[in-house]
Amino acid sequence: MTWHQVNVAFPEPLYQQFVRLVPAGKRTRFLTRLAETGLQQLRLEQAMDKTFGAWSKRAHPELKRGAETYIRRLRRNRRPRA
Repeated sequence: MTWHQVNVAFPEPLYQQFVRLVPAGKRTRFLTRLAETGLQQLRLEQAMDKTFGAWSKRAHPELKRGAETYIRRLRRNRRPRA
């Protein structure tokens, strides 16, 4: 894997906490994991924004009383297993 160096500026109080809490040999790993988590969150938010409203009430009238009610009705009407 190719690595790239990045210059990041922290406000002084944040920097002091970072230096105090994260050991010198583990700072790159810490920031990499933090960036991965943040990027995953951004991708999730973008996907949610993109798909918002995909399940319209008009297209899915069976969900009019809510998904929980619909699932309970499906389970109640299901034939018992033999």
